[in-house]
Amino acid sequence: MSSKKLVSVADYQYAASKRLPRIAFDYLEPGAEDQVTCQRNRDVFRSFEFQPRVLRNVAQVDLSTGVLGARLGLPLVVGPTGFAGLFWPDADKHLAASAANATIPFVLSTASTSSIEDVASDCNHSGTRWFQLYLLKDRDATADMVARADAAGYEALVLTVDTPCAGKREASMRHGSRLPLRLDAEKVIDFMKHPAWTLQMLRYGQPRLANFPHSRRAPFVMEAHLKRDIGWDDVRWLRSVWKKPIILKGIQSVDDARLAADQGMDGIVVSNHGGRQLDGAPSPIQVLEHAVQDVGNHLAVMADSGFRRGADVVKALALGAKCIWLGRATLYGVAVSGRPGVDHVLSVIEDEMRRTMTLLGLRSVDEIDGSVIRRVSASS
Repeated sequence: MSSKKLVSVADYQYAASKRLPRIAFDYLEPGAEDQVTCQRNRDVFRSFEFQPRVLRNVAQVDLSTGVLGARLGLPLVVGPTGFAGLFWPDADKHLAASAANATIPFVLSTASTSSIEDVASDCNHSGTRWFQLYLLKDRDATADMVARADAAGYEALVLTVDTPCAGKREASMRHGSRLPLRLDAEKVIDFMKHPAWTLQMLRYGQPRLANFPHSRRAPFVMEAHLKRDIGWDDVRWLRSVWKKPIILKGIQSVDDARLAADQGMDGIVVSNHGGRQLDGAPSPIQVLEHAVQDVGNHLAVMADSGFRRGADVVKALALGAKCIWLGRATLYGVAVSGRPGVDHVLSVIEDEMRRTMTLLGLRSVDEIDGSVIRRVSASS
């Protein structure tokens, strides 16, 4: 597909599916098991329709907003995604640079293929960077990683709380989508069918988890080192060693949102991990409004999972979200063309948000509230 024809996130999704071999796209795209939650994440937006107002003088539309003390150019965050180097060399650095250019936060994953320090250095310490943490069995190793993020200038810590085990992602299981890559005849044949990706990987080398030690004899496999028995005691410990904002990512119930507020968290991300964990979990949009009503005055309520259009973002903001985190959308961009692809995906979503707000009669993000949408009944 010509770059001139890439006018939506769906176009980038299709282009990424053509450029990437199965081992990479099957890691990026499918959700868990029957992908019911993945589909629900998209379908739920149809449950709401807009209520536009006219004659509102919307010649100028301001998309900036404030979240956790930072002034953002857009109500968006480039969320954490592991193994991004599988899609494009130095993908984490490209994602961070694009986020900085758009004046929005970038969240580096524990499972990144560029290190905590390299991403900070590459950005010349510009932009807003947050660090996503998976707790390790070795608390000292976890504390060291937290200290590294602090020293490198990361401004918030994001603890992912919805992964006591990995969801059953069957496409990845079939095709071995994990690092380090293990070659077999099926993969070699598939790589030959995707020469641009393959030549790029041969030139730059196999991506590795950059925040952990490696050796030729024993490559680091992150799953073996993750702490599975995590609880609120771990959250309290993290609060004692990190003095900047802490965000819990993966909240899926109002009860847990209340507990997060009770523990003094600064923010939560209502998220089902893009449908990659528990199939049958609710869409964040189904939980978001109730979470905002309960704890929105105590912490920043954000959301992710399933956002592909600027109109989706506006609907979530109308339900009370402070901002929306993007995952697959920006990965499609980096998978197609690196930094320019991410820049363009963000500009596409910005343009769609601006058009949506203009047609709704809204001049700023601050004007977005529940009055601009209504829930559509099944009989409508």
